[in-house]
Amino acid sequence: MGAGWTRSWKEEWKVGKLYLFPSRPEVLLQPRWNIPPSVWLVYRSCMLANVVSWCVYTALIFNTPKFLIFLSHVSYILLGLYYLVALLNLAWAFIHVRLFCRKRARDVTMGGSEESFRTLPLPAPLAFGLSLQWFLHAVVGPFSLCVSFLYWILSYPSSQHVLTAFNINLHLINSVQTILDVLLSSTPVHLYHYLYALLAAALYVAFVVIYWLAGCTNLSGRPYIYSILDFGGRPLVAASVTLAVCLLGLPALQFYLWNLQLLRETMVGGSRGSRMALSKWVWWWVRVGGCPVTELVFSLDPGSSVFETLHKETIEEIP
Repeated sequence: MGAGWTRSWKEEWKVGKLYLFPSRPEVLLQPRWNIPPSVWLVYRSCMLANVVSWCVYTALIFNTPKFLIFLSHVSYILLGLYYLVALLNLAWAFIHVRLFCRKRARDVTMGGSEESFRTLPLPAPLAFGLSLQWFLHAVVGPFSLCVSFLYWILSYPSSQHVLTAFNINLHLINSVQTILDVLLSSTPVHLYHYLYALLAAALYVAFVVIYWLAGCTNLSGRPYIYSILDFGGRPLVAASVTLAVCLLGLPALQFYLWNLQLLRETMVGGSRGSRMALSKWVWWWVRVGGCPVTELVFSLDPGSSVFETLHKETIEEIP
């Protein structure tokens, strides 16, 4: 652990890291690498299509709404919801930037200054969508890794389920997708965001307890969802597992994702990575907006935001 890691660790404990709206909203939209906008849009679309197709397949093979009681299915649906919100936000931002650039091009043609395209206003609904996207990202990451860990370490060795494409996708590919998203996107990962995953976990535990108290059963007719969460038959085991996952497992997985983000930034800062890193202004104004390449594009401050927001005091850490 070098000085850079230690500095990042200290900065993580600033209160501003808890917020769900960055001072530079484009970090929630753009890739971290020099991926063409059209390819990035196709990537988001393919990830969403993949998750939706598996969700439909899951509903068909279970043929009962009860499949929604399982954490693995809930986390996978949340993953699909994250991809849906991310795709809609990205498409909206693309259209917004393209229309803005066309308007500015007309203004310049009529004698206006090129300086006017330094920033553009961010619509309030899009700002809300980005906050929702970041919240889902903060929840889905630890949840996906937690589902994979619990399945392969606890469930699979004891039950010896037949390895099928369905099991592998639901309990392994979900984590691969999560890790890939952290490495490819510019989305920041904060240690404080563990609190959002903890909130979601608390809601699921509350559902499990209410489900048990209501006398409901799982697909096998037993009075619990998971045997390790049998609050009626083994309350001490259920409580211990719940506390271990919420207070040890989720923080550890959030810490892993945070370090994965630091690895991404280290790769970008390397000699090879810097050549493949995203040039923000060129990507948004030229490749997305269709503006001509001018000296002004390259002279813009890389630390400033593409979008004009009302949250200028928010601390941001990713270029």
